[in-house]
Amino acid sequence: MFAAALSQMLAQADGVRVVACAPTAQAAATLIAAHQPDAVIVAEADRVGAADYGSLLAVQPDLPIIRADLNADSVQVITSHRIGIRPADLLTAIAELPKRKTESERHSARRAAAAGTRRE
Repeated sequence: MFAAALSQMLAQADGVRVVACAPTAQAAATLIAAHQPDAVIVAEADRVGAADYGSLLAVQPDLPIIRADLNADSVQVITSHRIGIRPADLLTAIAELPKRKTESERHSARRAAAAGTRRE
């Protein structure tokens, strides 16, 4: 249901063209090869495992995957970045990773988001 609503909303948006919809990552892989989209949107992402993202990125490494979940207040963009095998390259990639929030910071962000969505 969420996927159908999302597809309809995107079809009506300026500058966006929905080229295909697929119920599984395997079905999507065939459609991706045929249509060469700029991005893939995965709706209800709790039904898709991380291995499915990996299989999509393996055949289309430059294709961003946008994960949209009905139960989340944000979207996640998943991309593939290939790095050389030299130790210096690996250390550079590690140093450039975004800093993870502490549990306290995540809790505060959830509380702030919940407070922002309440109606008075």
